[in-house]
Amino acid sequence: MEEVRNSGSKFFCGFYFYPSLLALILVPLYIYCLPPGLPPYRDSGEMACAAWTLGIAHQPGYPLYIILAKLFSLIPLGNPAWRLNLFSAAAGLAGVFVFWRFASRSFSPLAAFFAALTLGFNFTLRTVSSVPEMYALNFFFACLLLAVAIAPWDEDETSTARMFLAAFLLGFGMTNRMDLLLAAPAVLILLWPVIKANGPVSLVKATGFALLGFSLYLYLLVRSSGNPLFDWSHPAEFKTFLAVITRKSYGSTLDLISRNYPAGALFLPGLKYYALHLWENFTLALFFCLAGIYWEWRSNRRRCLAIAALFVFSGPVFIFMANMPPNPHSLAIVEPYYLLPDLALAVWAAAGFFYLAGLFPKALLPLAFAFLLAAGAVCYNGAYGAQRRLLFAAEDYAADVARTAPPGSVIVGKKDVQLFSLWYMQAVEGRRPDLQLVAQGLSGAPWYNASAKLYRPGLTLFNLNSGGEKDWAAFRAANSGGFYATMDAELPRGVPARAVGLLNELYSGAGALPPGLWDYYSLGRLNPAYRDFFDRDIGTSYSQALLARAVARNSAGALDAAGVAELRLARRFDADIPEAPLYEGFYHSGRGDWAAAGACFRESIDVFERLLLLSEKYYSLPAAKQEILFASAYAWLNYGVSLEKRGDAVGAEQAYSFALSRKPELAEAHFNLAVLYWGRDFARVRHELDETLRLNPGHAGAVRYLEQISNK
Repeated sequence: MEEVRNSGSKFFCGFYFYPSLLALILVPLYIYCLPPGLPPYRDSGEMACAAWTLGIAHQPGYPLYIILAKLFSLIPLGNPAWRLNLFSAAAGLAGVFVFWRFASRSFSPLAAFFAALTLGFNFTLRTVSSVPEMYALNFFFACLLLAVAIAPWDEDETSTARMFLAAFLLGFGMTNRMDLLLAAPAVLILLWPVIKANGPVSLVKATGFALLGFSLYLYLLVRSSGNPLFDWSHPAEFKTFLAVITRKSYGSTLDLISRNYPAGALFLPGLKYYALHLWENFTLALFFCLAGIYWEWRSNRRRCLAIAALFVFSGPVFIFMANMPPNPHSLAIVEPYYLLPDLALAVWAAAGFFYLAGLFPKALLPLAFAFLLAAGAVCYNGAYGAQRRLLFAAEDYAADVARTAPPGSVIVGKKDVQLFSLWYMQAVEGRRPDLQLVAQGLSGAPWYNASAKLYRPGLTLFNLNSGGEKDWAAFRAANSGGFYATMDAELPRGVPARAVGLLNELYSGAGALPPGLWDYYSLGRLNPAYRDFFDRDIGTSYSQALLARAVARNSAGALDAAGVAELRLARRFDADIPEAPLYEGFYHSGRGDWAAAGACFRESIDVFERLLLLSEKYYSLPAAKQEILFASAYAWLNYGVSLEKRGDAVGAEQAYSFALSRKPELAEAHFNLAVLYWGRDFARVRHELDETLRLNPGHAGAVRYLEQISNK
């Protein structure tokens, strides 16, 4: 076995050659691909703000990340967000090198090199290693735990030092992310000889070391008592502190989305998408994984069971518990959690190469080439999406919102990326301190209100999340200055709004047309070809702003050719907004160009139909599917009008009927059918007009036509 272990060293240059080669390949790649500033990714803006101000992030607070990121941010390199991105890159790379270290001692330096290279090219690892979030640091601690728990082949397996160190690292690492606990079963299996040799007393001592590491959570108690700017849930009291670290006040599941589905209902779709992730991030290396599982079971059964436990608990078991629908948003939320089971696969891949090289020493070159080919395929698969060097979307979005809002304005935001980008602009960059930023989802929380009284004493908050029109009106009346909401904010139906730049101006007066957009936008640096869900979501905000302007101008009869160009730009930033071609169709129909109008209405229909198919694929909730069905009825209705105007009565009738199948209470479709049958079948005309008035008793056209029939 020793001869097999050193076969890689005979083939190449020795033990220290491989980490140097890894560094030469991965370090420049990771640094080169870093975003230049704040990336539009999940909670990046919030975590950057909490780290920069030494505050408290959302549950469970993430104290280890906050403290380490703050220390790293003091290094005078680039802007604050880039430093935090660099910290994540350092954590992800450190995890890869720790993996190589323990895999090289368990197997061989060459086997560990190929597995580490593939792991380093992993798209998910490269993603989380380029954003100011906790996931890369969590990956590092998972690698460190395995490095400590897997006994080197030349050391005593019964040493308690490894157990105590592993216990401390587990508790300490959980102050960064709690899901590190999913690695505990693997650690227990690996340390079983220690536990067996030293008895249950050693477990009690190990628990003490774990609690010692876990005690870093006390940072929340101490720091919250000082009322920092970011003080999520204000865990200054012990009862609140416990609710925060157990996420009791934040939801017991991975995301509140999962509560809408029966337990385990989305397990198989979740497994399917994880399998696709594995193929993209391991490709041919999966065959080495299979070989590794087989030979590990024969050669080192305990280690095989431990790595299997890591894979099962952090992979299938986690996917079952998460129970998330397979839509782009949910998949983007779940994706960082794939790194722990990916780590297990990387161990087996190293094992597979090691054992195959030992069994077939003459095939070492072909095996090395095959693994290198697999690593290259993984790098190629993620080459475009992981390149964020020119990604300015989040900071450009915040700058464009700032251009829109007059001094002293109140701005209500809803979605994480958009809202947190504004937080970062104000709290870290120090720009536009005059703006009163309000988180709609937090506006009813007592701790958020208390924090606002300290830092925004002139701001009076109301519950804008579950409250209705009266709460919004009271909020407007209680605060001075301009009153705005971001495009992602959810407004009650009765709140008047008009599009201004990237914002909706609320209670601005009736009849006012939106001003021009181009003074507000930094469109030159927005790339519509987004890869990540959160990147695309920023583009959606621009699309919604362009669309809102067109809707307002169409209602006033002022939609012009320039507005049509803006609608087409909206489609470039988000191809899944069916209203954009719909309103272009209105423009053409208003000018009698029914061929162009019909093409636009048909395009809108195609988008709706695609969204319906996606709603099935993504296991969307019935209410969401119904909303798409109802909205699509209007596209079918207008498409029918365009066909009728061009003399296609049969096609028009089919379109009107299809509109009614989507929304049976659509009175206008019945009226259009009545017009279509006028002069051909007055019994059918009367029936359709009766249906029109049943659904809309005030329909003037139906009343007029019924009078004409009665006079015949």
